[in-house]
Amino acid sequence: MERKKYSVVFIAKIMAAVIISFWFIKGSFPTGWIYDIGAGRGTQQGQMPSESVRLINSQQEVKDFCFEKIPATVTKENLVQCPLLHLRDERYKGEHKHKVNGGKRSVNISEYVHTAYPVNLYTKFYCTFFGSGSYNKYYLAPLKDGSYVCVYFDDYLMMKPGKSLPTGYIRYADSDEKKMLGMMKEDYTVNTDYVLDMYRHGKVHWLIDSPLRAALVILLFCSYSAIRKKILKIRGKKGIEEA
Repeated sequence: MERKKYSVVFIAKIMAAVIISFWFIKGSFPTGWIYDIGAGRGTQQGQMPSESVRLINSQQEVKDFCFEKIPATVTKENLVQCPLLHLRDERYKGEHKHKVNGGKRSVNISEYVHTAYPVNLYTKFYCTFFGSGSYNKYYLAPLKDGSYVCVYFDDYLMMKPGKSLPTGYIRYADSDEKKMLGMMKEDYTVNTDYVLDMYRHGKVHWLIDSPLRAALVILLFCSYSAIRKKILKIRGKKGIEEA
């Protein structure tokens, strides 16, 4: 029996479909905006900043804002990606059992994922297509005094037009965050004790987010199939009329 040969175009379409699927389900497809609908503006963590939210300009302000619990923000200009990711939904952390071929397989989900430093193209590719569905990245944000502050927010905001980032509060860094900042301290002036947390924790539930992403992939390909059939049908009618 002669083996069926596939065209280069067909193989390219399959590869594109696989990459798009991973981006939607496992990667950085921005479902975060859905959960932020109605969040509005204000001084609460994760809201777009109101006029009373202050912009951090110096390392001294980082310390002061932490002690006084002042709502703050920074712009997203010239952010530096950090070699650390954190779960969007901390309830996903721990051991999860799945049925595979009649048996059970355990998968352990870590709260943090440490990556190579300095962050290379492979790490950025991995985060974009495989990690950002469940995790958000950390960044260093430059301040006017030449120093940096570590910031954490929902990754989808990097795709959003404009310079604004949400309202956040300076908090003390935990051990994983300090370890990551300790590596970056050799290249950047950053205080390893503090993080500007601008993420609205609890807004995402992994049991909802994963099926939502899968549903969006199905909707995308069904829409593509319907549009393609309509185009072919129109072309077919034109061909008959011209004949």
